[in-house]
Order: sequence, then structure tokens, then C-alpha cells
Amino acid sequence: MIFTVPPRNLQPELLDLDEAPFEEVKDSLQDVQRVNRYLSGYRVLLHYIGQFFDRHTSSQPIHILDAATGSADQPMEVVRYARRRGIPVQVTAIDINRKMIRFAQEEAREFPEIRFVQCDVLHMPFEENGFDVVINSLALHHFSEEHAVTLLKSFSRLARRGVIVNDLHRSRVAYAAIYILTRLLTQNRLTRYDAPVSVMNAFTPEEMRAMAQEAGWQRFEVNRHFPYRIALVENKL
Repeated sequence: MIFTVPPRNLQPELLDLDEAPFEEVKDSLQDVQRVNRYLSGYRVLLHYIGQFFDRHTSSQPIHILDAATGSADQPMEVVRYARRRGIPVQVTAIDINRKMIRFAQEEAREFPEIRFVQCDVLHMPFEENGFDVVINSLALHHFSEEHAVTLLKSFSRLARRGVIVNDLHRSRVAYAAIYILTRLLTQNRLTRYDAPVSVMNAFTPEEMRAMAQEAGWQRFEVNRHFPYRIALVENKL
């Protein structure tokens, strides 16, 4: 029973409700950063962005859109990686939440490669093929399946080379693990509520594959990564 996949029952997360004070939001976002650092969030993204970097032969920067950036920890890791490889990048990081944009701007003061735009990811004001790569980390599970398909269509429309979706894998084991970890490692009420809810809101690899097909993606892969991560990657080249 514990290894069977639970049904998806989309529930709102407290951060999405945007009712908490800034300092509490900031503290919760720092918890998310720790999860990404120690539970493969950055490693998964850099593994796939590295494949796009490998094929970049121009002296012009790679233009990246980070859709639903949160604290911008993911694009900052991308910029650090690009700097180590000597590859110029320009990142446009968007989020609808004003408090998250405020915190992200504080965090990214030493990253001039990143610019921020506050906007709704479902209504992005960008031109078709306006970016080389679109990335989306720990955000797709916040949406209904219908809206997730809409987002995948939009990401593909905006990306010349491809799309990287880095998200959670719905699982009873993952739910139990993150529930225990959040009780042991943080006192933040947002994190303690949102982290387990995020796992149960997440999609499975099979659901990701079906949504990509519905969105019209042609060349893509869906891969599982330890622990309980899914990478959905479109490669147009």
C-alpha cells in the first residue's frame, strides 16, 4: 500500500495564498533552498542545462527564461555553473508574487546576469522563440493538469532550443519523508504545511509524459532522479 501511487488531490499551498508576512515568506524560501541544495534540486537542473551548454558554440549569451522563479536560487545556480564554464548567459526570472520577487532581488544582488519581471506565468508577455531555453523548477505541481498543459505549450512556444521542467514525484514514501524532515529541521509553519502538500500535488512520470504529448511536444524525455524528482525535458535541436 505504501508504495502505490496516491491519487492527485490539488490543494493550495500557503505561499501561493500570499497572506504571510515577508519575513515568514523569506524564511520559508530559505527552507526551499536547503531542500534544493541537499535533495538534488540543483543537480537535476544543472545536469540538463549542461547539455544545452555543451551545444552552445556562439560567443553570444544563452538567453534563459526561469518561469516561476521563487527565490531565484535555481537561476543563480545556473549562472554560477555558466561562469565556471565560461559561457555567457542572460536570465529573465519571473514570478507573480511580489514578496518572492523582492527576496529574489535581495539574493541576486551579485548576479547582474539575472533580471526580474513580475508577471503571471499563465500570461507571459514575451515573444515566440524569445529565449534559447525555458526552465521551470518546483512550480508545475502548483497548477491543475489543464493549466499545466497550457504552461508546457507556452514554454515550448517561447523556447528556441528546449525546455527543462524540474519537479517532484508524487509518492507516499516521499510524503512521509518530507513530513518527518520538516518537523525535524524547521519551525516555519509555511514550510511544514507546504512541503508535504507539494509532494501530493506533484505529477507522476506517466502524467508528465501524457501532458507533454497533449501540449504537442515532439522530442522530449521524462526521467526520474533520486530522491523523488522528475525531469521533463524538451530538446528541439
